[in-house]
Amino acid sequence: MKGCTKRLGAVLLLGVLGWGYAQKVARSAPDFIPGGAWLSSEPLSIEDLRGKVVLVNVWVYSCYNCTHSLPTLQGWYERFKEQGFEIVGVHTPEFKSDKPLKNVQEALLREGVTWPVIQDNAAATWRAYGNSVWPTFYLVDKRGIVRKVQRGELSSVFSQGIKPLRKALEALLAESP
Repeated sequence: MKGCTKRLGAVLLLGVLGWGYAQKVARSAPDFIPGGAWLSSEPLSIEDLRGKVVLVNVWVYSCYNCTHSLPTLQGWYERFKEQGFEIVGVHTPEFKSDKPLKNVQEALLREGVTWPVIQDNAAATWRAYGNSVWPTFYLVDKRGIVRKVQRGELSSVFSQGIKPLRKALEALLAESP
């Protein structure tokens, strides 16, 4: 009976986690919460980005899974930007050393990140999205609705997330506004 209770608890926990995860899709994308510097852009809002397909990238420069995802994002940005695609990085620190603006600016330069990034030191935007891991990618359609959530590294090492996210991105770009 004890083992059964543990398994039931695990199933319930997975069900609750899965339900919470599913709730992030098909809802209006939360706005970016002011409070940190905007880099490579003036401050933006989800409303400012209406009519574009937006990939909200919740990341931190000290996370190797996050930085390993950047070449994939850079390729997409170069390929799809002229078709109405935008990336907005939400840089949410994990460590104290991730917080200084100078460190973030140096990381963006070092990594070649040219899209808009908001510094989210208070994790306000992180919380608004209900985020729990780095990196997480929220694909937002032209109307401002979250249509897909992808957690984890997007690289040649962990490529299983690349194809479904890219397919969803291309489908959203093809949709009428």
